[in-house]
Order: sequence, then C-alpha cells, then structure tokens
Amino acid sequence: MRLLIEAHHPAHIHFFKYAIAEWQSQGAEVLMLGRDRDVMKRLLEAYSYIPSELASSLGSMTHFPFQEMLVRQFKVASRIIGFKPDAVLSLMGSYAQTSALFNVPNIVFTDSEFQHFNHRIAHPFAQRIYTPSCFEKDLGPKQRRYAGYHELAFLHPKRFQPDPSILEQLGSKAGGYLVVRVSAWDTLHDVGESGFGSALDEFMELALRHYQVWVVPERGKISERWREHLLKVPPHRFHDVLAHARFVLTEGASTAAEAACLGVPSVYVNSTSRGYLDDMQRRYGLVSSHDNSRSALKVVRAWLEQPPDAALMQGARDRLVEEHIDVTEFVVQEINELVR
Repeated sequence: MRLLIEAHHPAHIHFFKYAIAEWQSQGAEVLMLGRDRDVMKRLLEAYSYIPSELASSLGSMTHFPFQEMLVRQFKVASRIIGFKPDAVLSLMGSYAQTSALFNVPNIVFTDSEFQHFNHRIAHPFAQRIYTPSCFEKDLGPKQRRYAGYHELAFLHPKRFQPDPSILEQLGSKAGGYLVVRVSAWDTLHDVGESGFGSALDEFMELALRHYQVWVVPERGKISERWREHLLKVPPHRFHDVLAHARFVLTEGASTAAEAACLGVPSVYVNSTSRGYLDDMQRRYGLVSSHDNSRSALKVVRAWLEQPPDAALMQGARDRLVEEHIDVTEFVVQEINELVR
C-alpha cells in the first residue's frame, strides 16, 4: 500500500504521525507533502521516520495564496505520477481535484464547519469525507461520522503521556503557568474574523499578576512588549508544555481542543465557532468559548481568582477519553479497508 499525505498545518502532521508509524510497520510506503514554514519543517525533522517533501512555501499573500495553491496542485500531481499512491489523504482536501484527475481515491478528514471554501472546492472530488460525530454540517452521502476528535489521534493516552522533564527546561512548576496562543490572522479563512484584538495587552497584564505566562504566537508574530515571554522549546515538545499548564488562553481552536484532551481548561476567543469545541464545552466543561474579548476577559478574571478545580478537570478528561475512540486506530483501519 502506498499513501500520499498532503499536510497544510502543523496539526496535520500530528494527526497522521502515529498512523504513519503503524502503516510503516505493516509494510506500507508513505510520503507526506508539507509546507516550507518554520514549525512544519522542524516537526518533520523531529519525526524523521516520516518520509516527506516540502511542496510549497508560505508566501506573503497569505490571505489569498493563489500562487501557492497552483504550486501545490502541480506538486501533488507530480508526486501522484512519480510516487503512484493508492490513495491521497488530507485534513483539508484542497487538492482533491488533482487526485480525481488521475483517478486516485482522495480521502478527507475534516472537523471545521466554517471552512466553506475548502468544502466547496474539495468535497465534490473526494471519495470519502470523515468527520467527528459532533460535526454540525451534513456533507451528504460521502460523509462518515466517528466518535472522536482530531486531537485524540495524537493525544489519546494510548499514544501520548506528558513528559514532566519539560518543567525543568521551562523553570516552571506544574500548574504554575498559563499558555497564551496567538493566531496570525493572515490566511484566507481569517478574513473578517477576530480574536483578542487590542485586548491582548489586558489579558497579559492580568495573567502576569498571578502566573508565569508562556506566549505561543503563530509564525512568531508578537509585539516586542511580550517577546520575553515567548515559549522557546522545540515544537514537538509543545504538548508537554500544554499538559502542565494551569489553563490556556487561545485564539486557536486546535490549541483549545488539544488542551481539553489533556484535561487542561481553556478560554477560546475567536469569532469563528467549531462543533467540537461546543461539544467539549457542553459535555465536559473543558472549554469556554467566546466570540469577543470582553466576555472572555470576564472568565479570565474569574479563573485567575479561582481556577477550575484540577481534579474536576481531570475527571472530565477521563470521561472524554472513555466516551471516544482512539482516532489513530480508526484511521488506520478505515484506510486499510478502503485501499487494500
């Protein structure tokens, strides 16, 4: 079996990394097409067992990256011709048209309802589309739902156990710091959306009165004022850092979900919603979602004065794990059945 995996975002590498190891142990050949952006390059270097190529670079026109899209279409096409995969896998499916052109099955895993552009251009050309059960859109007869979250592909306790040695590297203690994740707001799906905005300074000032704070800005974009709080650990150690945080403040949905899967509560500030975050909030209380910074600040103030009970959050996380599947195991089984 030969699988070509198209990865757009660091989280896509995490989603497939354990499945790739299992496929390789079964004798499959895998090739991942990444992007020439710092975190992705460093992750692929850290996971050196993943055969990979950088298919394109993140240019300056990130809101409308049509040039990069054309480059990636060409690269996907050339690797389909050269690598001869039995299937192309992705989390966005943006290049499903190329697979269809060469009559190669394209299988998409998606969990973001708001990515309407990708849904329109990709899904008609996909063979199958997998979504979590909590996904709030009906994608038609190609859709298959499963009881899981993307983050449980790499943060399920069968796959990941936090390494406490990261605390010494940070000079921190477990529960003694917060993680603040700041988005770059410069991609196509960010147009017209918002997060912390000008309230970031207020968030930081409040948090630093109570905790050590580590800031994780997307693509390193952060004001000079907060640069001394920049998290400086290898990107493949980020989840070790996240697992030992007291709570998380984030504009990024993936970080909020990752924290929840680790039993760490988060305040999510973003004008775009996600079915999986709503599900995590409603069923487990591990996420507090806000479409504006004012309401988020109220929760942050309350949590700084009286943080969520750690034992209660761990119990919620245990229920989350019990009520969902090992997503990597599901992905491997589904692809094996489809392709073989």
